[in-house]
Amino acid sequence: MAEVFDRVRPDLDGVPETLLIPLWARAREQSHLDPIIVDPVAQQIIDALDYDFTRFTSQRVDAENFCIRSKVMDSLISDILRESGPRTVIEFGPGLDTRFNRLGHLAERWIEIDFPEVIALRKRFFHPDASRQMLSGSMLDQEWMDKLRGTTGAPPLFIAEGVFYFFSRPQIRDFLQRLKTEFPGSSIVFDAVSELYLKLSNLQHPLANSRLEFALSPEAADIPAWDPEMIIRDYIGFGDSPWYDGVMHRFAWWKRCAVRLLRPARHSFMVVHAESLN
Repeated sequence: MAEVFDRVRPDLDGVPETLLIPLWARAREQSHLDPIIVDPVAQQIIDALDYDFTRFTSQRVDAENFCIRSKVMDSLISDILRESGPRTVIEFGPGLDTRFNRLGHLAERWIEIDFPEVIALRKRFFHPDASRQMLSGSMLDQEWMDKLRGTTGAPPLFIAEGVFYFFSRPQIRDFLQRLKTEFPGSSIVFDAVSELYLKLSNLQHPLANSRLEFALSPEAADIPAWDPEMIIRDYIGFGDSPWYDGVMHRFAWWKRCAVRLLRPARHSFMVVHAESLN
């Protein structure tokens, strides 16, 4: 039987409000016979939130794009954890995502870090336990680093889906270098877009009170250029096999054509696994 949550109005604005877009996308995906992401909890949360989600439908937001992004990242993260064995996973900006439900069994411990108002909302639907911890704050804060430094055992795996976009390039550069210093040997999985696609994304972005800022060059070449002690372990470009096998038909026709006819289109969207050597 589906869980019934108490009705709540989400007190979110600016960047935190953007978490409602992928939530809506995953809930919408559940109506498909073969959903990209199986997430029945998403619809239960949608039903409990006093929010006008029809705005995303009326603005023709491509729900499947968000689900495919999560699917690709889930696949990569699963491979990493199965290869390395259970380890601490630290996820930035989980919003109302259910990645722990899907992949938590592969990790030794799962820690979720998000803005205080987001964590307060998140705790209405998800509950911390011995294997799952929720911390309030920005990923840029030093406080959580001080708290977790030396407590993770093996170098942790960090995850940031749909998060880096709202920070500047200098902020992300400095942040990655801090992760390397505070958590030697750690790695991070994140997504990014090209400079050109960043401009297109801002034109299509459905929430006017938040703006996307971050982009990367092809093959994520900026990362080792910023710091030679950070290497790219995995790079998944748009349409790359086997990651996109079975889902390309869900994209808009012009995206399918672009990735076939224009090789640079592969770098319009990327999922990156970067690792610290020290």
